[in-house]
Amino acid sequence: MANSAYPKGAQRILSAGINFAAHTIKAALVTTAYTFSAAHEFLSEVGTRVGTDQELLNKSITGGLLDADDLDFGALAPGNTIKAVIVYRDTGNASTSPLLFYFDVVTGLPFATNGGAVTIPWDTGVKKIARLKLPVFPKGGEKMFSGAINFETDTIKVVAIPEAYVYDPADEFLADLGTVIGTPQTLAGKSVTGGVFDANDIDFGSLAAGSTIGSLVFYKEIGSAGTSPLLLHVTDITGFPLDTNGSGVAVRWSSSAAKILSLIPA
Repeated sequence: MANSAYPKGAQRILSAGINFAAHTIKAALVTTAYTFSAAHEFLSEVGTRVGTDQELLNKSITGGLLDADDLDFGALAPGNTIKAVIVYRDTGNASTSPLLFYFDVVTGLPFATNGGAVTIPWDTGVKKIARLKLPVFPKGGEKMFSGAINFETDTIKVVAIPEAYVYDPADEFLADLGTVIGTPQTLAGKSVTGGVFDANDIDFGSLAAGSTIGSLVFYKEIGSAGTSPLLLHVTDITGFPLDTNGSGVAVRWSSSAAKILSLIPA
């Protein structure tokens, strides 16, 4: 096994069901008796946990990175072998507390408890606790982790971007992109299933000759370019870069398991 997101937890992140900044997020220790399952959804399905679950303190969401203080579980009675750390949202009821992340690739794991104090450090590199990397815009990732983006119910649009556009992780709103090509298209048939976002293919219609499309950008339509947040910058598209010549331009999304976007590690 390796570190992973629970599919149902990832589905909640993409559907604005988790606000890491405002919700109570906790970590639990599980033993070798627990086996990760992509079907597990709530804390009650984990079974026995060791010690007292610890709340994540001093949480921060910066540029699509989730971080918090290292965990201190205090002294744990001997006799258990700790296999993994599970992160979940605590609703006050184990049967409704959604599982979010499973970590078994952590410094010091697995280990046998011996009565001593146990601390768990989070990654000090670029990953921290969790990271939404490209194609997610960092500022879009912040909004996703804060429960401000619902890929199912929000109006999500796609716009064609000139090849001359230079990606900037500081770009936050549609206005930051500058010139776009053609008319943005609203995604229809959107779905979020097990942490995977998909939608119907799109058709930009006929685009005037003289431009070169280098990439596509997804954003949440707010009503003005200055407030509509950027979400995804997609460059790996068959046929791109594409010179427009007055003909119609249609884009088909990937038919792989990842679809448009997947928060589940491959």
